[in-house]
Amino acid sequence: MASKKHKSIGSRPTTQYDTRRFHSLDAWNQYTDNVLGRNILPEKKVELYHTELDDFKTELKRRNFHKRLTNLVDGSKDLALVKEFYANLYSSEGPSPKQAIVRGHLVKIDVDSLNTFLETPVVLAEGETLPIYSRYCSLPTDYREIEATLCIPGRRFILNTEGHPGRILRKDLTTLAQVWSALSYSNMPPTSHTSDLTVDRARLIFGLVSRMDMNKGALVSGQMTSIAQSNTSRLGFPTLITALCRARGVVSDNLTFERLSPVINLAHIWNNCWNPEDLTISIRGARRARARPAALPSTSVAPTPTSTSVAPFVPP
Repeated sequence: MASKKHKSIGSRPTTQYDTRRFHSLDAWNQYTDNVLGRNILPEKKVELYHTELDDFKTELKRRNFHKRLTNLVDGSKDLALVKEFYANLYSSEGPSPKQAIVRGHLVKIDVDSLNTFLETPVVLAEGETLPIYSRYCSLPTDYREIEATLCIPGRRFILNTEGHPGRILRKDLTTLAQVWSALSYSNMPPTSHTSDLTVDRARLIFGLVSRMDMNKGALVSGQMTSIAQSNTSRLGFPTLITALCRARGVVSDNLTFERLSPVINLAHIWNNCWNPEDLTISIRGARRARARPAALPSTSVAPTPTSTSVAPFVPP
């Protein structure tokens, strides 16, 4: 009688995560333990019209920031894609790679890929290998030069506990410096700390106001990898990441998308960036702070209204 062979039933390996959305178990763990609970820091769009801060608009255009950096097609963001992107970008073995696999599609965030997508080519002076802002960052910080460019007269860095320049209060910044700062908080190295400028951000705003050419792709790429490796920072560039994923063929499961945060327009600048002590820029309809006059005899004649015409911009 032939012996019967009994097929042993062993335990079959089971997948512990969604392999369509995450390329490894490390990415899945990073998503569930870290990324899923982190907040998003959305970008801002710029909407300024003729005669409204012309120098700011001209510099946006010169840098090609007006094409995609501040004007991504429909301005929508897919939060699920953004969080999957950052989870897959994370590396438990060191610095994040400059690419991430999102739902089977390779999304590159190296410097060249980002500059190509953002249409922000690197501008180099003749004979140089680095843009002027990169070379500026390698030099010792000239705090007085930064103060003279970014601050209203008489204001300067607040010293830290060691007696060194530490930060510039937002209320001490010129209007133009505040506008560039507002843009940088969301569309450049993102941060939710907006009450003052650290030394590093002050150097960035100084470079922008001083019209220094910079490598935008390098700024964004470095920040994305830093965010991916962080445990606490908010997830920046959500609209850009959504656009990058779509450009690579990633299909979203969501039927609804969140929109950009409020735009940077004249109303936003008036309410959040305009410094009445800055005499270089005047905004139509805004009233400058004036010292209270000495007591005058009562009169029935109505006071002459203050002119609200726009004064010509004078670069700081």
